[in-house]
Amino acid sequence: MTLDAAELAALVGAALPEEGLTAADLETCCFGPDTEILGEPTAAAAVAVKRVGDTTVAWLLLLTVRPDHQRHRRARVLLDAAVNHARERGAVELHLGNAFPRYVWPGVDFRFTAALALFEAAGFEPYGAECNMAIASGFRADPPSDVVVERETGAGAVELAGRKYPHWVDETARAVEGGTCFAARADGETLGFACHSVNRAGWIGPMATDPERQHRGVGRALLGAVCADLETRGHAEGDIAWVGPVGFYAKCGARVSRVFRTAKLTLSRR
Repeated sequence: MTLDAAELAALVGAALPEEGLTAADLETCCFGPDTEILGEPTAAAAVAVKRVGDTTVAWLLLLTVRPDHQRHRRARVLLDAAVNHARERGAVELHLGNAFPRYVWPGVDFRFTAALALFEAAGFEPYGAECNMAIASGFRADPPSDVVVERETGAGAVELAGRKYPHWVDETARAVEGGTCFAARADGETLGFACHSVNRAGWIGPMATDPERQHRGVGRALLGAVCADLETRGHAEGDIAWVGPVGFYAKCGARVSRVFRTAKLTLSRR
């Protein structure tokens, strides 16, 4: 049986209500040309299999079971199905969560005890951790006097991403299309960009400043613009996803709110 995004959202809402995942979020992250939904309305998994260079790699984007159907090995059966799906398509590894540019989580939340135990028992090997940081949507910062921060409607942000941060081109382009990308400019030159609600409503990122134009307050001003937009949409906080520079966001008042384990299962030897 194949689930649609609304059915998957209903399942996730029953199992993980605090996540607030919408059908639109899941449509973005779990329903693409490289993904497959396994299971049915009481238990489902989303698996992505992609070609990375000369290697085929798989990601488990999501695995969830309705609370009234848990403790009957449903999760392990689904996990085994996901492993077989990835192996049949030639994947050499199955990773947990971090399938950028479209991901539900950057890994497995350390608060999800049962999930951590399941993956450990299945032989997944941890290799790191990532974090999200929460920031109040009331945060604001003025740009430098020669810089203008505005909602991006043109190509500047995507062009900057293509030159300096190519792994963020997909997310940046989707944010521009959705009206949730902001750009900082001086004399017509794009200095940086910041996006929100690209994969998940209320999540901030990607966000970057041209490496040659950093340390002037451009990043703070961009973060402030994103926070202002989130506030107008009813968000008291924004979740800065898959954080790189913790110190920068901490100076803006953000705090680490979630930590995720990254892990992989080796499916075949290359």
